[in-house]
Amino acid sequence: MSQPLPPHPLSVPQSAAQAIFGKGVKDHRLDLDRHLNEAKIFHGHICGGIVIGVRMALLGLDLLGIREPKGPEGKDLLVFVEIDRCATDAITSVTGCRPGRRSMKLKDYGRMAATFLRISTGEAWRISTLDRPDPAESPESVLARLRTISDRDLLKAIPVKVALDPGDLPGRPIRAVACTRCEEMILDARDVAGPDGPMCRPCASGTAYYEILDRAEA
Repeated sequence: MSQPLPPHPLSVPQSAAQAIFGKGVKDHRLDLDRHLNEAKIFHGHICGGIVIGVRMALLGLDLLGIREPKGPEGKDLLVFVEIDRCATDAITSVTGCRPGRRSMKLKDYGRMAATFLRISTGEAWRISTLDRPDPAESPESVLARLRTISDRDLLKAIPVKVALDPGDLPGRPIRAVACTRCEEMILDARDVAGPDGPMCRPCASGTAYYEILDRAEA
């Protein structure tokens, strides 16, 4: 029988260590191959990011006590991912959380990290990787190492508090208004107050990720 993994000395504050042991954090070695294969099919290939993402998701679910994330329990799960690379697809594959279902939020900080939150209690754990890539290491060696290294040596888990707005939660939009400038609809209370009424954030700030071209230029 697998034994609970002790927390990494830099991973968890002493006050939270007992909480981890109480939740019976375990080694997911038996489930790892299955989840890696599912993530490979979902993503299209296997790589270090997929392995790390799968293991982050398994640990996050364990810490929250969620056993069947793709079943009814999954409605109580919200994931914040901090990178738009392979690990995010791996987390989606394991948890079933997706941006389109509003159960996954992308905060693209370029960091290999994610926060797993139980909506009903507010309990949340941010999990990041302790791994530091070595350019000289072969891809095969990377995969073998990431598959077998212990959770405590690969991952850092800390309890966190996430401030949630009602507009962040899954479900029907709580608010829908038209921007008084561009006239496009704004959902989920993402509007801001403008001089003539609600405005979308790009119109209010005068900045956007795109630049509108003249029809002649297009």
